[in-house]
Amino acid sequence: MAASLAGPGRGYAQQLSPDSVQQIQRVQQLPAVRIQAGLPSRFAVGSRTLTLDSVALAQYRSGTVADVLAARTPLYIKNYGPGQLSSISIRGTSARHTAVLWNGLNISLPSLGESDFALLPTSGATQVQVQHGPASALYGSSAIGGTVLLSSPPQWNAGPRTSFQTEQGSFGQQANSLEGGFSNARVAVRTSASQRSAQNDFPYSVREASGMVQHRQENAAYRQWSLAQDVQLRTGQHSEWQAAAWLTDADRQIQPSTGSANTHARQRDQSRRLLAGYHHVAARHESGLRVAWFEDVLNYRSDDVASNSRVQTTQAQAEHTFTFRPNANLRLGAEAQHFSGHVDGYQQAIDENRYAGFALLRYDPRPALHLTANLRQAVLPGRRAPLTPTLGAEWQFWQTPAQTLSLKANASRSYRAPTLNERFWPTGNPNLTPEAGLGYEGGLTHEWKPTADLTWQSELTGYHQLVDDWVQWLPDRLGRYTPKNLRQVRAQGVEVGSHLRWEHQRYQLRAGAEYAYTQSRKVRGYNDDPDPVNQQLAYVPLHAAAFSTDHRWRRWVASTVLTYTGPRFIDATGSNKLPGYTLLNATLGHTLRVGPAWSATVLVQGFNLTNLVYQSYEYRAMPLRSGSVSVRVNWH
Repeated sequence: MAASLAGPGRGYAQQLSPDSVQQIQRVQQLPAVRIQAGLPSRFAVGSRTLTLDSVALAQYRSGTVADVLAARTPLYIKNYGPGQLSSISIRGTSARHTAVLWNGLNISLPSLGESDFALLPTSGATQVQVQHGPASALYGSSAIGGTVLLSSPPQWNAGPRTSFQTEQGSFGQQANSLEGGFSNARVAVRTSASQRSAQNDFPYSVREASGMVQHRQENAAYRQWSLAQDVQLRTGQHSEWQAAAWLTDADRQIQPSTGSANTHARQRDQSRRLLAGYHHVAARHESGLRVAWFEDVLNYRSDDVASNSRVQTTQAQAEHTFTFRPNANLRLGAEAQHFSGHVDGYQQAIDENRYAGFALLRYDPRPALHLTANLRQAVLPGRRAPLTPTLGAEWQFWQTPAQTLSLKANASRSYRAPTLNERFWPTGNPNLTPEAGLGYEGGLTHEWKPTADLTWQSELTGYHQLVDDWVQWLPDRLGRYTPKNLRQVRAQGVEVGSHLRWEHQRYQLRAGAEYAYTQSRKVRGYNDDPDPVNQQLAYVPLHAAAFSTDHRWRRWVASTVLTYTGPRFIDATGSNKLPGYTLLNATLGHTLRVGPAWSATVLVQGFNLTNLVYQSYEYRAMPLRSGSVSVRVNWH
């Protein structure tokens, strides 16, 4: 109440009658907590979730989601070069096994079945969450290895604010971003625009017959822009409307492999995402409806090949939550998707419908015990998707004023529907069955808060998962690659995370450490599967770690990020592999107060400070030591 009446509107509030003030307070207070509690993550009990908020994203404002995930998590981002294709691997699965959701809707490219994280600027969202492990009951197809959730939760009663940032960096890097917003008790508006480009003509060395020879990278330039708009409007005490748009455009030269000829390959990626939603909250009921329209364009050109692709997706979701008592609620919902694809490689235009129904139950029998039971059934054209249930539990079995220990467990079944390319490409297989996964995980969380200024949170998770009917593209007798359901893959491992927050007078420290041990192997195949059994899958590092620190003292900020990626096999035979590498990045910044509402922050960032020669993907050169300087102007 005090926060909502403080600030510029204080004088106006003092002129209102007591009854009017109480009415405004009720309007401002009632909806916020209930609507936030309606998020799907409420039913993700027992799963490991990592949240990167606006503080963690601030240093990557001119970058992409690939940059922040590579720096702040132990997830393996397979990078084909700066600004090039960046795919993700969670818990030893492929990029097609990770669902990417924007405001609760899947935005993965339907033709490829995955997302290029280099095409997702961080300016498009203010919060990034990574939910590890299978979660198809919550999010649908592809949520086998994990789920990346992009959202922009509003900050109510924040007033007007604006920020502008410009950046110059090595190898012709240039970036600009503009973000503005306004919010009071009823309306929240956020607009964000960004532009980035680079020549990427960095030097690199290649071992040749005469020894190490230095070259300069060619055909690796890119240009990219993004525009995001979020609007949320409260009408009365119980209703909220939402509208969002996210437009992205990227024009990239495709970096050639080292030692190969330059075919002047170029790719144009365009995405248009529009969303509208309505949310209503009552005493024992909660309803939500969302509709969205996406369009993804991918046009490729080289000296030898030309390919055009345009896929439009229309989605609708409806759900209703019954609250039986304060500690028990049930959410029932349904969703429908329509795909319309025009791809040069398909024999004809594709129009396809998919449907799903789900039930999510949460029950807290005791304040320290949380239980969930979720269920989803998808309806796919021409094939039957498996029923995907999930059971989860969390129990705070020991608690003192300063410490809390909790046990968690989760068991779930998941699925992945075949992509449009896997079914409709000239060499595709229309008879592919959906992949099906069965996963278990358990762990321990610990929170220690000896004082109000110090918090230390740690989490240990172990998991085991089997994926049946894993799709693999293999050459036929004519040398044409065709997808087949060939494999059963077992992924198992351990994840450890620890995060510290400490404040002492004007000094603030945030430190985080993450480690992942990932074993992912094919445990069963068929006669025509040439890959050996019990061999670590290609491009799945056995060990990965990330350590970061963020310091703030008076008007100074300093950050360090140290990441380690272990050796990776480059093919299924296990005979060749890329060496592991450790990268060190750092940031130093200072903020100048220009006036009561204006400030300017100068940031100096350094990347690969040890000047390490490494490759994330075979024969794709990566830059040595580089840096950037940016100036950010804020008004609030």
